[in-house]
Amino acid sequence: MKTLLVFFACYLVGSISGAYILSRAFFHKDIRDEGSGNAGTTNAVRVMGKKLGYTTFAIDVLKGVVAMALLAPMLDESIRLFAALFVVLGHDFPFYLGFRGGKGIATTFGSYTTLQPLWGGVAAIAGVIAAKVTKYVSVGSLTFLSLSSAAMLIKYGSIGYNRWAILAVWLMGFIRHKDNLIRLKEGRENKIGG
Repeated sequence: MKTLLVFFACYLVGSISGAYILSRAFFHKDIRDEGSGNAGTTNAVRVMGKKLGYTTFAIDVLKGVVAMALLAPMLDESIRLFAALFVVLGHDFPFYLGFRGGKGIATTFGSYTTLQPLWGGVAAIAGVIAAKVTKYVSVGSLTFLSLSSAAMLIKYGSIGYNRWAILAVWLMGFIRHKDNLIRLKEGRENKIGG
């Protein structure tokens, strides 16, 4: 029962949508009706500007930090990474927003860097470099997601059932970027500064 309550708490923390709250508070609009329609950092920067966009990023990162620093320790070591999965699920599919949220990259960053600051940081730097070189935020996001997931698998994949949570976060991130991948293939993806 305690395990289910922790999972639910992680989901609730994840469902706090910074982009939605800030767009309502400052513009009286639903950010999901603007720009790309995504309730995440990239769209928040494009729609609300850098200040509120980066505030969105900070909120989404903090959700991952809270889940892993405060809630995950309540779980058995064999399933601790499921806290990351459920906080990302909350971010991606908030129940009070019709299950239409973000793509989970910032929250994954917060989750994984709380556990492994060095490797999470290295993966994030690689993601930033990939985004700058290609001019595509989505490429940077998926680079970070893949490298950080690989690091988590190396560190925690052999412990209990954690590998399944890590793989689920990775797969969900790619599924959430499905439209970006299609646009990349067709040469229609928005470039940074474009």
